[in-house]
Amino acid sequence: MMRRFLALLASFIVITSGAWAQERGSLMEDRAARKLLEAGDTRIEADETEKALEIWRSVIERYPRSKVRYDAHMRLGDYLLEKKRAFDEARGHFEAASAETNVDEEQRAEATLKTGICFYEGRFYGQCFKILRSVIEDFSTSAHVNEAYYYIGLGHFKLGHYSRAIEALEKVGTALSEEDKQIEKVEAGQRLFVKIDDQDLAILEPGETVTVVCRAKSGDEEQVICHPIGRQVRVVLGSIPTALGRPIPGNHQLEIKGGDEVEVIYVDSHTADRKFDQARLFTVKVVGSAIVQITDGSFADSLAGVVIGKQANLQIFDADKDVSDNPDKLDAVAEVWREKSTEELDAELAELAANGGLPDGNAPESDKPKIERYKKIDQTRVQLTEIKQDPPPAAEENASDPTDTQDEVIAEAPPVSPPDPAPEDPASAGEFAAEVQESAAEDPTFHSGAFRGTVVIEAAEQPKRNDAILQAQPGDLVRLRYKDDVNLTRTARDLVTQATCIEGNLGNVRVTKTSIDDSELRTRTQLRTAEALTNIGNHYQEFGLQDKADLKYEEALQVAEEILEEARNLGGSILEQAYVQLWRTYFAMGDFRLAVAMSQRLMREFPESSFVDEAMLQQANAFRGQGRLSEAINLFSSVLRLNESPLKGEAQFGIAETYEDMAADASAQQATQLYERAFVEYQKVYEQFPESGRVGDAVAKMANFYYQKEDYARAIDVFENVLADYPDANFLDIIMFNYGRCLYRLSQRKEARTMFDQLINDFPESDVASEAKRISDALVKAGY
Repeated sequence: MMRRFLALLASFIVITSGAWAQERGSLMEDRAARKLLEAGDTRIEADETEKALEIWRSVIERYPRSKVRYDAHMRLGDYLLEKKRAFDEARGHFEAASAETNVDEEQRAEATLKTGICFYEGRFYGQCFKILRSVIEDFSTSAHVNEAYYYIGLGHFKLGHYSRAIEALEKVGTALSEEDKQIEKVEAGQRLFVKIDDQDLAILEPGETVTVVCRAKSGDEEQVICHPIGRQVRVVLGSIPTALGRPIPGNHQLEIKGGDEVEVIYVDSHTADRKFDQARLFTVKVVGSAIVQITDGSFADSLAGVVIGKQANLQIFDADKDVSDNPDKLDAVAEVWREKSTEELDAELAELAANGGLPDGNAPESDKPKIERYKKIDQTRVQLTEIKQDPPPAAEENASDPTDTQDEVIAEAPPVSPPDPAPEDPASAGEFAAEVQESAAEDPTFHSGAFRGTVVIEAAEQPKRNDAILQAQPGDLVRLRYKDDVNLTRTARDLVTQATCIEGNLGNVRVTKTSIDDSELRTRTQLRTAEALTNIGNHYQEFGLQDKADLKYEEALQVAEEILEEARNLGGSILEQAYVQLWRTYFAMGDFRLAVAMSQRLMREFPESSFVDEAMLQQANAFRGQGRLSEAINLFSSVLRLNESPLKGEAQFGIAETYEDMAADASAQQATQLYERAFVEYQKVYEQFPESGRVGDAVAKMANFYYQKEDYARAIDVFENVLADYPDANFLDIIMFNYGRCLYRLSQRKEARTMFDQLINDFPESDVASEAKRISDALVKAGY
């Protein structure tokens, strides 16, 4: 018995020690991977981009089991998406980071969102919608839900689905994360957002608004118009800009000052405890997040260097210190820091080691003590005086984090509200604006929140005590230090900016050479120029400005063709990108013949290119547009034969659409067979490519076939499935129209009228909306 117990104990020890060793190995691997990742970050800060990318890739290759690899995937994906605009390559990294094996839910949400953005930027809107909807469904408490709605709205706008674009964009800012809560502070000079959640607001009619009052304790009072964020919802949103200044009631801007408080007053007409016209009050404190700068003589730009023998210009923005109509003042400290000698650094290390402050050599870098390389040798207190001008709109380098400058009130997330309404009478509005400008010109008060001063820097090795001048040598650092007692955070912040002391003069810098010697860099720059011009042309085309679009396409074509010969000499990825750019420009121009020729050249010379499937797909669509339907089907089928391509669902849908085109041009007998074939091909999209963004469109097409066959009950089942599960399908207006007709055929006249009315409300720009209105009016006359 004892022997058996000992055997069990031994096996237990082996198992647990193995698990402990595995866990320890995992921790050590994570630590090493994190150190390598940070080395890549350092390279990025030093503008060594290629080296940074190489290091991040090595994290993934060397530590394939470490959770840090997901951070490396995100960094690579961000660079490829934002800098190189390599959407396909970036998407691969984001898809890897969004895998279920990643336990960081917030990172998975961000990676999934950016996967959808890659599809959006590549103009594959069907797949884009599917991915972004999964962000909304799977990560409902994430702040990324708002951005998902935003890109869904943009996608529908580009497709011309304006009502659905508005519906999605209305939801931007309404998703709440778990950390969101009502705020207690608002940043002076930023927009103040108001959100009201009241069950009674669900009965608001279209176009109705809610008015709240914003009252500053310093004297200003403004009305804010809040708009419903959708139909039959209980939430309204509104906003108003704030600014430092003397109160001017009724100018649609809330004038405030440092230390101010704003009361937001909403009258609840009917409360849950059966009371009427109850005022709801919420108070928010006005604060300013300070910005500290050492600037040039015009106080316009921050400087990294100051000249010994001259004065340094100091500037601090802090709205909290603007407390009166007169020029207010604030205090800061200017210091000189000098680099320590090698002997001084060694002495500090020796003292640290003697006191046991140095960890062993295997400790991670983050655990090792940081020794200050510089020592303070001089300082003086400086007083800065408020000037009479507005502060700059953008914060500089040591402003608070942008994520901290949220300025919403009575809100659980920063909403996006409609613009504030203008005065009703344009003439009176113009007179009012002129009056405001005139009063501003005559305003003798100081309300900028911008404080300026100077300090003299003289050359000296040793400082002089108790003087207002800084003594420094070349290479020393001048630091401006300021304590921001009141800001958006809960604690005071010590803000510091610095500049290096130099000899000579900072002025009269001239550009003596503007040409780029490196041919590869020049070619890449020209390719990006052509890409930008093509994108501008696409935007003009979307807004119906075809003449301007054509002009931009011609400019893009000229730039791309000029560097084609040089790209041929360079070869490799440069030539591949040149072919891709030319093909995309030709395609955007509608010159399908040249677009097809260029895409064929790309496939012939770069058969392994990641752009091949996109080229084949667009070439097939070009053939379809030219009426070369058999050739289009062959190319769509070629995409399906590729080993790995995210566009297979698009290709399968293209095959089905092409067969439908053939049926439309065929005789009656052939048309029936071709429609049957198209139905089968649409069904393949649903069955073989369930992850495709084209599933909703394919199912909608299948339902139309049921309607044509007068199988109304089965068509209704499919219609209901599409409306419930595929809110971004391209043909929802046609679905709703045919749904209403099916209900009419089945003698469900009241339900049919409801469906037609919903179509009119949701898709007023649809081609079938007028016909739906005619049928609905007829049903109303008939008593339905």
